[in-house]
Amino acid sequence: MAGSTLLEIPELYDRVELLPGSLFFALLSSKVKNPPQLSRNEEEEFVCIDNDLVYARFFADFGPLHLSRTVNFCRDLETRLNLTREKVVLFCTDHPHKRANAMTLLSIFLVVVKGFTPELAVTRILNDCKLSPPFGFRDASCGMCTFFITLLDCARAVHKAISTSLWSYQTFSIDEYDRLDRLENGDVNWIVPGKLLAFSGPQRERILLDEDSGASTLLAKDYAILFRDIGVTCVIRFNEATTYDRKAFIHAGLRHIDMPFPDGSNPSDDVLYKFIRVCERETGAVAVHCKAGLGRTGTAIAAFIMKNYRFSATEAIAWCRICRPGCIVGPQQHFLVMKQPELNSLPSIFEVQPISKRKKNKNRLPHQTRRQVISR
Repeated sequence: MAGSTLLEIPELYDRVELLPGSLFFALLSSKVKNPPQLSRNEEEEFVCIDNDLVYARFFADFGPLHLSRTVNFCRDLETRLNLTREKVVLFCTDHPHKRANAMTLLSIFLVVVKGFTPELAVTRILNDCKLSPPFGFRDASCGMCTFFITLLDCARAVHKAISTSLWSYQTFSIDEYDRLDRLENGDVNWIVPGKLLAFSGPQRERILLDEDSGASTLLAKDYAILFRDIGVTCVIRFNEATTYDRKAFIHAGLRHIDMPFPDGSNPSDDVLYKFIRVCERETGAVAVHCKAGLGRTGTAIAAFIMKNYRFSATEAIAWCRICRPGCIVGPQQHFLVMKQPELNSLPSIFEVQPISKRKKNKNRLPHQTRRQVISR
């Protein structure tokens, strides 16, 4: 900014031009203590984004960052670029986890805001492959990792969510996400907005979360009130029936279905396809949980997305984790990869029903979807 006081400029490296003459990304050595959050010279503004890269990990996982943080970053950056004439140089310290999350945020920004293809966005981030790819994202466990989600998987997941109309960047509410995400408000996350949400399983008794505020976890009856307000008509439980009395949901007018299978395991075909059939036939939204609403819940929802939105396994896993961090662990990742050819080959509920040349139904619009479900 002309005429402004020049501040200390950090010593950066691996600088990449993301948008010609406008947006750049670079790294700062982690040895630098207390790097300046904002500095500038006559032509460039330097912004440290370390504070945007905070991830609340479960065990050894470190990202990707959840949807609220991702959208907030994209909108803030979009505003910054629109309001300044200077070149904007975003940088973070070079810890591998921060680098991976920063590159993921920026690739999603290029896809969502600037209309890049996922492949072009990642190529630009890596400076035409001159830079090494960031660490892959692992599952929320503490054992040896045998499966990784890449930068490209995350970019493709968000791109496909938009292109299939599963999710809208423009209408996404950060406030609603943050409110429902809090434990005292239910630990609820939409994976397919308006259709499928994941939440942690209710218990028979409340768990006090904060003595000062009195905040506590919700009971089934509390969830029933919340779900009716947000359009849920059916609840599916994957864990043991002893955790709470299902009557709390039934008395509230919600359908409740038990489909138990062991914690940390993969669903049988009978359970998986029953789940998909129920979700496809339900006119309202479906709320899904296991114990924590992460492993079994995320696996089943990912399978629904793979069948009906044509996500690959890695795209579905990436999307579920961006919506609800910690989703899908251990062998469940490999299970989804194994099921991908089968799920992608089944008819989607969104496929257009061809109009017969001999019997045209004038009351049926060409774009109406075919409610064809599988029966197994």
